[in-house]
Amino acid sequence: MYTQPKTAEGQPIQVYTHSLTEDTEVHPHCHAEGQIWAIFEGIVTTELNGRHWTLPQGRICWIPPGVVHSARTQHAVNAWMAYLRPDLCHAFPEQPAVFVVTELTQALIQRINSWYHYGQSTSHDLTPAQQRLMAVLLDELLAARTEPMCLPMPSHPGLYRMAYQLMADPADKRSLAEWASYCGLSERGLSRHFRSETGLSLVEWRTQARMTRAVQLLMEGQSVTAIALEVGYDSISNFISTFRRHFGVTPTQYRG
Repeated sequence: MYTQPKTAEGQPIQVYTHSLTEDTEVHPHCHAEGQIWAIFEGIVTTELNGRHWTLPQGRICWIPPGVVHSARTQHAVNAWMAYLRPDLCHAFPEQPAVFVVTELTQALIQRINSWYHYGQSTSHDLTPAQQRLMAVLLDELLAARTEPMCLPMPSHPGLYRMAYQLMADPADKRSLAEWASYCGLSERGLSRHFRSETGLSLVEWRTQARMTRAVQLLMEGQSVTAIALEVGYDSISNFISTFRRHFGVTPTQYRG
């Protein structure tokens, strides 16, 4: 499952540009190195350590060494990935993370993007000047806030099916009693098992699923009103308020 080493001998960091067509599936694999994944264009959904993550454009994902991950695209994606030697990864989180991008981080990403031409997947050695700029980006990421872009998935078969149903249709308004019947559990059993396996209540998880889907729709250019209705909010103001609590900005500000 491990891929070949990504960092060349003597290179602490190796950068790859990566272009994926729509409906591409990357099968589960892992790397000996840490991976910084910057989405320049498009949106990626990925499974990391049994959690479902959404990676929209303009965001950076951290994948620690040895973490098994897979990915899927619905639309074309351009990205670059920086692979860090394991000895450079100790300061980064032990678990995967999506970093909030600051103005400085965004400027650094844009500069790094300008080094490359997309359209194929290619390895790039960094010049000394480029290595220094990449080091500044890594320092900024270490100081950055993380963004709640993951959905922990339950392992119980019935709960797992329910979770995927809710990811596919966040507006599904079935009650706790209806979902309990669907999963073959009592209401109390569903609530207890779901929190035990995900760390979240079903209400908290559904809200996070709705916010994750909302980000995907924002990146596709849909209006805030259309998104609110699609993810299950009857009140636009309630949707905006929940989105702001979740991400710290309004949907319009998030889209930029």
